[in-house]
Amino acid sequence: MRASRSCVVVAMCLAGSLMAASAAPAQPLRMGGTGSVLGLLQQVSAEFTTATETKIDIVPALGSSGAMRALADGKLDLVVSARSLNADQVAAGLTQVAVLQTAYVFATSHRNPNGLKSQDLAGIFASEKPTWDDGTPMRIILRPRSEADTTLLGKLFAGMDAAIETARRRSEVPTAATDQDNVALAERVSGSLIGTSAAQLATEHPNLRVVPLDNVVPNFANYQSGVYPYTKLLYVLIRANGNQETHRFVDFLRSPAGVKTLRAAETVLGVK
Repeated sequence: MRASRSCVVVAMCLAGSLMAASAAPAQPLRMGGTGSVLGLLQQVSAEFTTATETKIDIVPALGSSGAMRALADGKLDLVVSARSLNADQVAAGLTQVAVLQTAYVFATSHRNPNGLKSQDLAGIFASEKPTWDDGTPMRIILRPRSEADTTLLGKLFAGMDAAIETARRRSEVPTAATDQDNVALAERVSGSLIGTSAAQLATEHPNLRVVPLDNVVPNFANYQSGVYPYTKLLYVLIRANGNQETHRFVDFLRSPAGVKTLRAAETVLGVK
């Protein structure tokens, strides 16, 4: 009789343990990446959580390189990077599953900025005292040499690599360490001029205005149609042995609901 009671107690305890385990919430997905996509990730993640009840933690202030290291170390499940994978990162088990595209734009705190010509941008960055058409000072804000956007400027606009190095020699020209610093500093500095992404502006809503280039306003319609041609690529990365929920999130990005959320952030799925 005692043995039977003991068995019943053990069975009840085991059943209770199994029920508790099954009721325990799944671990949140952990995501991060370049600063300009943090707002985008938050918006997409909110929609994904609503659809699937899977919680997502967005880890800030890692940047592309830091986020890719965290992904390789198993500390993140998914990363959106401004840099594509190199051979060492592929060998470490990282894989690219999607590419996002957003417009690369110039923005300013100037209340009524005139448009600029793409062919004039290098001269503006190299100039000691650039001005807006109304005569107010144009105050350039740079990014670190190692920053992906610095490399992107050099690729998109002729002569910009040398012009940026010339600007660095002027002590009054500040350098913003992160994407968020870049936007925040541009808000504070009168007549500022920064390069940034449409996705960051659309999701963070800073008090800045975009600058037309070559008489084209860089709005989403002009970007989608190809009239505005300047693009920033964002690479969606996971571990090759990523968990099922991570793959569900990637599938959500490609779904009609995911595409709609990306469009609201002025971002589109590109070619993998």
